[in-house]
Amino acid sequence: MKHYLKCKFLLAKTLLVLSLLISSTVSANLINADFSINLNGWSGDVNYFDGIDEVSSYDVNFADFGSNFSTGLNSVSLNTSEDQGNEFWGIYLFQEFLVEQDSLLLSLELDFLADDAFATLVDENGDLLHDFIIDGLAVDISTWAGSFVALELGIEDFDYVYDDYLTVSNIAISQASTSVPTPSTLALFSIALIALRRKAKSVSRTA
Repeated sequence: MKHYLKCKFLLAKTLLVLSLLISSTVSANLINADFSINLNGWSGDVNYFDGIDEVSSYDVNFADFGSNFSTGLNSVSLNTSEDQGNEFWGIYLFQEFLVEQDSLLLSLELDFLADDAFATLVDENGDLLHDFIIDGLAVDISTWAGSFVALELGIEDFDYVYDDYLTVSNIAISQASTSVPTPSTLALFSIALIALRRKAKSVSRTA
């Protein structure tokens, strides 16, 4: 899967750079992080057993796996399932994105019950940057400003009881605030500057 993600990263990087060149209004941070437009901007993979063979489906059409991917108010849920002899035991959701220069913290909330569940941030080589389950639900991403990373979510079943789930909600990227002087601060500064100039002139006349 790492090789597959690496190829997808290269393609995503090329497309994103081209789109940024075409439009200066394109946002490089996560697209549709609140899932207000379903799973637009996200990619998904599914591993399942069809009764004969193990099957891996990459970059799936989410409509074909309605029992495995669902969105709610500012949230997404991944679920294992069994249907007509098919056992959907591995469900994965991810999005590659370019960290903007003013990005500060990436945070989210988790609820899960699964044989194995993960929510991680990885670099464009697929190497782990942060594990949200082990290392905490927020991470400072300012270190990776200007770099491509991916948010990866997934669950896997190993006991053949397909009630595993992972719900991720309130995904947010905070931005570093730029301190801008208020009008009152500028006015006080101007008054002080004028007073200093007048004092300097007064001293030079008496000298």
